[in-house]
Amino acid sequence: MGRHKNPQYNRKRLVVAGVAAVTTLGVAVGIGIYGNAFADQPNPAAASQECLPAPPPASGSASATTTTTESNTAPTQTAPTDTGSATASDTSATNTDTATNTDTATADPTDTGTSIPDTTETTDTTTTTTKKHWAAGDKMLSLNGHPGNGSNGWGGGGRGNGGGKSSQPSTTTSAPDEGGPAPSETAPTVPPGDAMQNFPGGQACQDQLGPFPQDFVDIRKVRPSNVGQNQSTQRGRGASTGTFTVNCGRNQNGHGNSANMIAAPGNVNGAQHTHDYVGNLTTDGFSTNESLAAGGTTCTNGDKSAYFWPIIRIRNKGSKAVDPLNAHNIGDPILPASVSIQFRGNAKGPVVAAPQFLRVLTGNAKSVTQAGANQNAKWTCTGFENRITAKYPLCPRGSQTVRIADFPGCNDGNTDSANHRTHIAFADAAGNCPAGFKAIPQLRITLKYNLPRGKLFALDAFPDEKHSPITDHNDFVNVMGDQLMNQVVSCINSGRRC
Repeated sequence: MGRHKNPQYNRKRLVVAGVAAVTTLGVAVGIGIYGNAFADQPNPAAASQECLPAPPPASGSASATTTTTESNTAPTQTAPTDTGSATASDTSATNTDTATNTDTATADPTDTGTSIPDTTETTDTTTTTTKKHWAAGDKMLSLNGHPGNGSNGWGGGGRGNGGGKSSQPSTTTSAPDEGGPAPSETAPTVPPGDAMQNFPGGQACQDQLGPFPQDFVDIRKVRPSNVGQNQSTQRGRGASTGTFTVNCGRNQNGHGNSANMIAAPGNVNGAQHTHDYVGNLTTDGFSTNESLAAGGTTCTNGDKSAYFWPIIRIRNKGSKAVDPLNAHNIGDPILPASVSIQFRGNAKGPVVAAPQFLRVLTGNAKSVTQAGANQNAKWTCTGFENRITAKYPLCPRGSQTVRIADFPGCNDGNTDSANHRTHIAFADAAGNCPAGFKAIPQLRITLKYNLPRGKLFALDAFPDEKHSPITDHNDFVNVMGDQLMNQVVSCINSGRRC
C-alpha cells in the first residue's frame, strides 16, 4: 500500500481499513439476508434474466462504424469518432460541437464462453495493451474499487484508496440535492404508450429492485428534439464558439468506489453506488484540495481534475458481481467504449477562467424521491443523436447507448456552496448568466457504451431510486493549473477546437 504524503490521511486510512474488515463481514451476512428477503417474492430471479427485446436491425438508422454479429452477445464494435453529423431514420441532426476520444474498445462477450480479447489503447504519448476488467470468476467489488489480485479490475483487495475517521459506512443520505438553479433544458417527456409496458420475459423479469419496463423506450419512438446536442442557436455576435477536449481515458485502470467527496465528504460509502473515475488517480470520499493537487492523473495533458459518474451494470445470468456495501447494486460493471470530456463556450460572450478546486454537479442522484428536482438525465443512441430521452434507450443493433451530461456554465466566484449547487448556474438560451455570475467553460461529458443484446442494464443508484434512468448524474472537481485553464479559456474565446 503506497503511503500518502499527508500523515493524517494515512491515519484515516488505517482506521477505515479496520472498519472495512468488520463491515465486509457484516455485509456478507447482510447480502445473505437480503437475498433471503426476496425468496418469498414472485420474481426472485429477475436479476439473471434476459429481459429486454433484441434490438431491431440497424437498417433505417444512421450509419455507424460497427460490425455486428447475429448471436446474443454484444456486437463487436469500434467506437466511432464523431464526424459532426448523424442522420436518423426519418430526420437528421447536425452536431458540430461534440468531440469523442479516439479510444478503441471491443464489446464485451457475455454468457457465451467467448474469450475476452486484449484491447490496444492509444494515447497521445504511449500505446498500452490491457486486459478487460471483468474476466470470468468472482467479481466482488473491493471497498476502494481499485484492481486487486482477482481476475478483474473490480475485485480483490487493491491498493488503498480510502481512509478516514468515519466510524462506520453511513446508511444515511448525503447532503440534500434539492435547491439551486434548475437545468436550462431537460429531456422531453416520452408520450404515454411509447415506453415499454412489459418486459418480454413477463413478471419473471421484474422485482422491487428495479429498473421497470416503463424505464425503457425504443429510441425510434423518441421524437426528434436536438435537446442537449448543440450550443445555443441564439448565439450573439460576441459568442465564444471554441471547444477544448481533454482525453482522460475510459477508467481502464478500474478506479471506482461508492464515495462522493463533494456531496458526502469523509464518508467511504456516501453515494451508496459505485462511480467510475477518470482524471485524478486519488479521488475518494476523503479527498481534499491538497490530496487532489498531489495526485496523479489519467489525462494525457496533465489535467488533475476529477471526473466521475455512476457505473452501468449488466444483469448477466449467473453473475456473481455485487457491491459489498450496497447489495441493491447487482450485475457486471461495464466500462464505456468511449469517453468525451469537452469544455465549450457561451452563446453571448467570452468565458473567464473557472476557479481551481471548483466543485460542479449536474443531474440528481435522488431525482425520483425528490420529485424530479434538478433532473438532467439525457440518453440517446449513436445515429439518433437528435432524439434525447430521460429513459434508458433501446438502440438498434450496431448502435451504441449514449449518456450526455451537460454541466452548468456560470459561476459566482465561489468553489462550492452549502447544497453544492447555488454557486453555479446554467446560462439561459441566449447565454445570459444570473446576476453576480460569470460564464466559465461549460463541461459536457459524453459516454458511449457497447451494451449486450437482450440483457437488462441499469445505473448504480441509491436503493430508494430503484435504478431509474432519471437519476443519472455527473460530478467534476476542477484541479487544472492556471496555465492549463488559461489555455482552455483562450481556445474557447478564440473559436478554436483544441
